[in-house]
Parts: sequence; structure tokens; C-alpha cells
Amino acid sequence: MTGIASPEKASSSKKKSERKCATKEEYKQLSSIMGVMNNLRKQGTLCDVTLVVQGKHFSAHRVVLAAASHFFSLMFTTRMMESMSHEVELRSAEPEIIELLIEFIYTARISVNSSNVQSLLDAANQYQIEPVKKMCVEFLKGQIDATNCLGISALADCMDCPELKAAAEDFFQLHFTEVYKLDEFLQLDVSQLTHLLHQDKLTVRAEAQIYDAAVRWLKYDVCNRQQYMVEVLGCVRFPLVSKTFLSKTVQGEPLIQDNPQCLKMVISGMRYHLLSLEDREDLGESSRPRRKKHDYRIALFGGSQPQSCRYFNPKDSSWTDIRCPFEKRRDATAVFWDNVVYILGGSQLFPIKRMDCYNVLKDSWYSKLGPPTPRDSLAACAAQGKIYTSGGSEVGSSALDLFECYDTRTESWQVKTSMLLARCSHGSVEANGLIYVCGGTVGNNVSGRVLNNCEVYDPNTQQWRELCGMREARKNHGLVVVNNRIYAVGGQGALGNKTETYYDIASNEWRAASAMPWRGVTVKCAAVGDVIYVLAGFQGVGRLGHVMEYHTDTDRWVTCSKVRAFPVTSCLICVVDTCGTLCRIKLTI
Repeated sequence: MTGIASPEKASSSKKKSERKCATKEEYKQLSSIMGVMNNLRKQGTLCDVTLVVQGKHFSAHRVVLAAASHFFSLMFTTRMMESMSHEVELRSAEPEIIELLIEFIYTARISVNSSNVQSLLDAANQYQIEPVKKMCVEFLKGQIDATNCLGISALADCMDCPELKAAAEDFFQLHFTEVYKLDEFLQLDVSQLTHLLHQDKLTVRAEAQIYDAAVRWLKYDVCNRQQYMVEVLGCVRFPLVSKTFLSKTVQGEPLIQDNPQCLKMVISGMRYHLLSLEDREDLGESSRPRRKKHDYRIALFGGSQPQSCRYFNPKDSSWTDIRCPFEKRRDATAVFWDNVVYILGGSQLFPIKRMDCYNVLKDSWYSKLGPPTPRDSLAACAAQGKIYTSGGSEVGSSALDLFECYDTRTESWQVKTSMLLARCSHGSVEANGLIYVCGGTVGNNVSGRVLNNCEVYDPNTQQWRELCGMREARKNHGLVVVNNRIYAVGGQGALGNKTETYYDIASNEWRAASAMPWRGVTVKCAAVGDVIYVLAGFQGVGRLGHVMEYHTDTDRWVTCSKVRAFPVTSCLICVVDTCGTLCRIKLTI
């Protein structure tokens, strides 16, 4: 039968409904009773125990204390001497703190602040008042910073607070490069230090920072700490330290030169760089990478105006200059992989054959051999150390179905399986190891048919597969990946592209997203975190004036009215990691 509940179910449902109401009433009743009990306590009425703390007396009711604290429950319900005594002395306690705890037991109210939190945590831990302990832990978690994370971790150890300790250690791991330069780090004992330096999750720009931290700690009290050199430097994964740093800095360190065992560690690190990739994998923990520290910025290169090259910092919406000596390139593309920006394709009267490379860390430019078929209006993306270029057009010709691959390790090009459809002025991104190509133009770049077609390439099978088409055809659009979704932003299409759209990789489906307030026929955008930044573009009657942000988590556009957009619409754009950069940066715009 449907629609009619059985008597048992009806009875059960009624009981549940009644129980909810009863619970609310019980809460009010309990609050009222505890209010009366607190007034009786303050008047000294019906109190049957007095807590004595440093000569100060606090009257209370045994049953109330026992109900709130396992400590007092054991004290008053067993054959302990205090169970029969009218006065109980609490040693090693502070009167002000005990007063706060008694007030909390009767009222469930307490003020936790920076001046009393440590004493409250100590007392709540000792007297086993868990709600207060939890409040202290939450307060301290909110106070963790680079100057106190190690102290809070040590406090958590003493107070048996694993949740607080985990929070403090997580902060230390994430902000290691700041913490190890402070005095608190230098005060650690050797067991604490080695425990921390062994952790895989230390977030560093390079293993050299672990070495720097270890040496700083040793030199802080070199006479007493020199005996721990092998133990401390054993935490450094020397195979992960660069050859240059090993030979120029580590090998010349006097502490190491005088210690044969430490020298042996350094030599093993140097030998690592001579091994094949297969042999390196056999070294185990000593070659296991730490968590990488990142500082993502969006790099824009002038293209038709090569002197205009800048970083955009999403953290503070600031612009900074990049030294950029390469010549003009029209309709080129840029890809970032392993500290290097690769600028490919494009033309200046004739197709440019070479590939310009910019090392972000060294602030240096150099050139490599470009794609086998020089062309412009191509797209590119990187995956697993390889750069994949797709489509494009030779000067004055129709779109191409070319697909080529550059191996950054061997510095060689290979022609791969052609795309299912020739296209240019399209977008290409990598997601989950696959190469996605969306939109563009087939035929002539100016008058050819604009596409909504999409396809995906699997580097393992070296095969292409057609995907669900975009909701609207578009070219010269931005294409970015955020949280397993591929967003197509702006661009020029037959219908004017009045909406934005994203491809849900899991469901093979394109869905609508909020439309960008500014309608760009050419859009240059990139994603950092959950935000897509539109930094340059052209509308037909003028270029984008201010930076725009699209917040994917809320499906909302924001115009940054105080942040000017990049001044060149035909620029190249890619996200780079500048963590550890050596370049001198100058503010602009």
C-alpha cells in the first residue's frame, strides 16, 4: 500500500515529533534549573564543597562539578579522601582560572582570549572539562602564525591536543620558508628539528632551503651542536639539490669539509645527477620530492608590441615588467613548462621558424628549433614534459589539421596523428593527461566557418576522439581548465557569443555560465585557483579597459575598476610559477 502509514510507523513518527518538542522544552528547563543553581552557589546556599585555590575559596555543589568534569566525578564518587572533605585544595591552579571554569560549569559561558587561553587550556585539560578544552583549541588554531606555530605545536604535545598539533604542523609545513628564518626555529632541540626536517610535506622552492635551515640551526650554537651534524644533515635530500648549489655552496661549507660522513652525503648527491632516470628511482626516500612551494602569476607577452611584457599577480592585482627582447610575432602562442615559457609560431611578414624560450627563474632568453611546419593562429598546451601544438594556418592559406609534439627533455619535435578537423584561431588545454581542442575556424582565418566542434587526444593511444560540441561556435576565445571543467570565454562567433560556457569533463556535456559583462571578440584569459582572469581583449570598437574576474565557485563576474588591463590585445598569455625567481621586478601600470 502507498500513501498510508502503518500504525507502527505512525506511532514512531508521532514519537519522533513529540521528542523534538520535548528536547527544546528540556533545554529551556535545564537552563532555568542551572540558572537557579548558579544563584544558589553565589549565595552559598545548599553548597556542599569549597574549592580552595591559593587561599581563595569557591563554594559549589558536588553533583554539578561531578556532572561537568570526569576529574571531579572520580574525586567525589570514589573512596578518595576528598570525597568526604568539605574543603578541597587545588594545587598548581590559578584562582582566576578556576573561577572562570566554575562559572562555565554553571552557565556554559566563558571568555577565551590571548591572555588566558594557555592557562585555561592547562586547567581544562587537568580537570577534564572537554568543552572548554575544545574552545581553547579552536581559539589557538585561529592564532597560528609563523612566529608561534612551533610553540603552539609544543604546547599541543604537552596538553594532549592532537587536533591542535596537526594544525600547527600543517602551518609549519606550508610556511616552512618563513618559519626557519625566525628565532623560534633556532631554539628547537635536535629531536624536534629532525622530526620536522624529515617530513615530505615541507613546502619549499627547492631542497637547498632544507639545507639552509639545517646549517642555520647548527651554526646558531656550533660548539654544542656540531656533534649532531650527521643526524641533522641526514635530513637533507642531497640528490634533489642542484649540481650548481652542491658544487658552489655545499661543498665549500667549512662544517662539511671537516666531516667525512657529511662529505660522503654530498658526493652521493652529486652522483645522483650522473644516473639514468631508472637508476634514480631506486634511491627511495633520499630522492623523493618535497611539496613544492608555488607563486603563480600570469605572464603576458606583447606579440605585436614585444616591448610590452608583464606579469599579473592575482594575489594583489599588481603588474610587473618582464625583460622581453624578442621581435614582433603576430598570432603566436605561449606555453609554460618546468620554469620555462615557450613562445611558438606566429609571423612577421613571414612565418617565424624558431621557438623563443624564457627561463622564469634565471630571467634569461634563448632560442630553440620551432615546430616542423611554421605557422600562425595555432594553439598549444603542455603535458608530462611535452608541448603539443595543434592546427593553425600558413600565411595566406586555409586552416591545417597538423598536430605536433616537442619533447622538452630530448629537445626534439615529432609529427603526431592529425586532428579530425582542420582549424585555426582555436583553443587547446590539457586536463587529466588528455589534450582538448575546441572551436576555431575551418578554411580561411578571416572568412572561414566558425566552429563549435571539439575533440580530445590521448597521448597513450595517440588517437583523437570527437566530443560534444560547444553551445555556440566561437574563435579567438579563451580556453582554461578549472576543477575538471573547461571554460570557453568570449571570442567571435556567428551568433555573437552572448553567453559563456563550460565543458563538464565527467559528463561530456557543455553547460551555460554567466555572461561576461564586456563582450570581447578576442579574449586573453588565464585561471589561477578557482578564478578566471580576463586581462586583455578587443571588442571591435576598442580594447578591454580594466581587468575582469570570473569566480567559478559562485558563477559571478567582477570588474576590477582600479586595475588597468594589459594594453596589447594581440598578446600571448600563460600561467607561470615564479617561486624562487631571480629576476628584478619593477612595478608598472
